[in-house]
Amino acid sequence: MKNDKLSILWLSIAIISFSSFEVVSKTVIGYIDATQLTFIRFLTGGLFLLPFAIVDLKKRNQNISGKDYLSMIALGILNVAISMNMIQIGYQYTNANLSAVIISANPIFVALISSFILKENLSVKKMIGLTIGIIGVLVALGGTGNLSHPQIIAGIALQVVGMIAFSFYTVFGKKTSQKLGSSAMTSFTDLFGALAILPVVYWKGIEPFSFDLEPIWLQMVYICIVNTGIAFYLYFKALESLDTSLGAMSFLIKPLLASIIAALFLGETITIQLFIGILFVSVGIYLVLLSTKGKKNYKNIGAKPKVKSSTL
Repeated sequence: MKNDKLSILWLSIAIISFSSFEVVSKTVIGYIDATQLTFIRFLTGGLFLLPFAIVDLKKRNQNISGKDYLSMIALGILNVAISMNMIQIGYQYTNANLSAVIISANPIFVALISSFILKENLSVKKMIGLTIGIIGVLVALGGTGNLSHPQIIAGIALQVVGMIAFSFYTVFGKKTSQKLGSSAMTSFTDLFGALAILPVVYWKGIEPFSFDLEPIWLQMVYICIVNTGIAFYLYFKALESLDTSLGAMSFLIKPLLASIIAALFLGETITIQLFIGILFVSVGIYLVLLSTKGKKNYKNIGAKPKVKSSTL
C-alpha cells in the first residue's frame, strides 16, 4: 500500500511535468531554434535514461540484437526527427492550450492506426470514442481565434502531423518496447533520434550547442532533465506497481491541466469552445481506453506498455 502511494506520487509528478511542457516551451521561443532544442532535449533525456535502461536490460537478461538496433534507429527518426521536431516548430505558431489538446488526442489515433496495422478489433464503443475525440479536436481548433492566419494554420498542421507520427511510433514501437522494456526503448530511440536530427541542425546553419543560455537556463534544465529525463523515468517507475490504465489516463488530464497552467503563466484564455473540445477529447479517449481494456490490449494505447520488475 505504501509503495502504491509512492507510485501514485511519482505518476502525479510525471503528469504535471508532461502537462506543463507546452507552456515552458513557449517561454524559450526566440532564444533557441526549435530543431536545436529538439536535438538537445532528446540527447540529454536519452543520456539521463541510459543507466536505468542498462540496469533494466540486465535484470531481464536481454541482449539487443542488430535488428533491434535498426528498429530503434527507425523509431528514433520517426519520433524525434519527425514527430517531436514538427510539434516543437508548431509551438511557435499555436497557443499552448491548443497544442496540449492536439497532442493528447494521441490515444485516439493510436487506436485507429492499430486497427489497420495490427488488425486490432475496432469495436462499436471504440468507433464512438474515435468519432467523439476527433470532433473534440475540431471543436477545440474552432475556439482558438483567427484560423485564417497562415501561421496559425501552419502551426496546427505541423502539430497534427507530428501527433499522428507519434501515434505511428507508439504502434510500431510496441514489439520493441515489450522485448527490451519501455525505459530501454525510450533511451535508445531518444539518442538515435537526436543523432538523426543533428544534420538538420547543421543544415540550418546552427551550431548545436550555441545559444544564449543565460535567460533560459532554468527552462532548459526543466525541459531536458526534468521533463524528458526525470518525468519519463518516474512515469515508467510508477507503472511497475500500478495498473497501466492510470498511466494512460494522463491523456485525459493533460488537456485541461495544460490549459489551466497556460492561463496562469501565459495569460491564455480558456474559451467555452476550447473547454467543450477538451471535454469531447477526454470522453473520446476514455471510451477508446475503456473498450481496449476489456480486450487486454489497454496497455498499448496511449502509454508505454506496463513492464513488471521481473521482466524489465
